Amino acid sequence: MIAQPLKLAALLAIAGLVSADCDLHNTMTEPETEPETREALCKPQGADSWTFAMDNSAVSVPTFNGENALAGVAGNSAFIVYDNYCVPQGTYSPDNEGNDCGIPYWINDLGLPYDIKVSSVDFGLGGGYFNIEYSDGAYMIGENGATCEDISDGLYAEEGCKTGFPVNG
Repeated sequence: MIAQPLKLAALLAIAGLVSADCDLHNTMTEPETEPETREALCKPQGADSWTFAMDNSAVSVPTFNGENALAGVAGNSAFIVYDNYCVPQGTYSPDNEGNDCGIPYWINDLGLPYDIKVSSVDFGLGGGYFNIEYSDGAYMIGENGATCEDISDGLYAEEGCKTGFPVNG
């Protein structure tokens, strides 16, 4: 008799974990004061427009390990939110959340009028893509000037993707 309610409670708890949204947290420990100069990540816009960017990178250091060709490869992916002057206001990395909660990712600690929802993302170098929702708008790579650019240098592979969005919706 008691087993049925416990099974139901366990099932509901598991379903809640599976469908839970993923709140990302700002990893900046000190406020930035210098603007981003790489236009692949941010281009200054009007007073009420901010930039949402994604920076994907990987570095390859030869290890001469015949058993594992990727032993010397390390990578990182991060979302960055810039103000209208391209000064970073927040840096977010799903890797830093200590869990694999998956999309949608939510950014809601910047004091903006609306939350930023990352509804789809591809962190692949050379094929980066994201779709964010803010207020009643959707902003994605390939539309309205939103682009991804290769900004690699030597053994350091890097891709910057960005889109502008209106702060007041």
